[in-house]
Amino acid sequence: MNSFQDIIKKSFLESFSGGITGQVVLLSVSVTVVLALYLYLVYRLLGRKTFYNMNFNLSLVGMAVVTAAIVLAIQSNLVLSLGMVGALSIVRYRSAVKDPLDLFFLFWSVAIGIMCGAQQYVLAAAVSLVLTILLYGLSYIPAMRAPYVLVVNGHPDDLTAVKECLKKHSRRYGIKSNHISGDKLRMVIEIKVKNPDELLVELSGRKGLAVSVLTYEGDVVG
Repeated sequence: MNSFQDIIKKSFLESFSGGITGQVVLLSVSVTVVLALYLYLVYRLLGRKTFYNMNFNLSLVGMAVVTAAIVLAIQSNLVLSLGMVGALSIVRYRSAVKDPLDLFFLFWSVAIGIMCGAQQYVLAAAVSLVLTILLYGLSYIPAMRAPYVLVVNGHPDDLTAVKECLKKHSRRYGIKSNHISGDKLRMVIEIKVKNPDELLVELSGRKGLAVSVLTYEGDVVG
């Protein structure tokens, strides 16, 4: 009579004994390529154009296919699966991801490869469709207006006038840096304002006062 341990071992080994047929490989790779190309189009259309990287987009397609191939290989042979786990565990990637949205697409590509490699084609297609709808819908939700950063360079005598102007035009402001050296004044102020142009026009109207407004992304608005 076989023990419980022997039954578990036999069941585990039998799961690798069937192998992968050529038909399964062809179908899995074909579906992976189709979904990877779909991901390519989604990234091209919905990705932030400022950060769009053609090479990264192409790598999403290749990564999905490679991941599917690895999953297929792991299913076909127990020894090979253990070897791949050991080999992949020592791989390290040090490329910096500039946009957090790229990380989302990267995991999406890997997920397509894993699900198609495991012959879960319907799940892969359904998840891709749901993620597209979510991404497309959430992209239309307006983001909260971020505070601006006001940089003022002038004379110490302008300090009072600058503060009065801030109270007039901004809903809220906070002085992050206030440096006075001799006859030079430099201030860095975080402000909440609807129209920074009006604030700039009034401040720049004072003689000897140089001002600029920046967003947190570093884009100069005026």
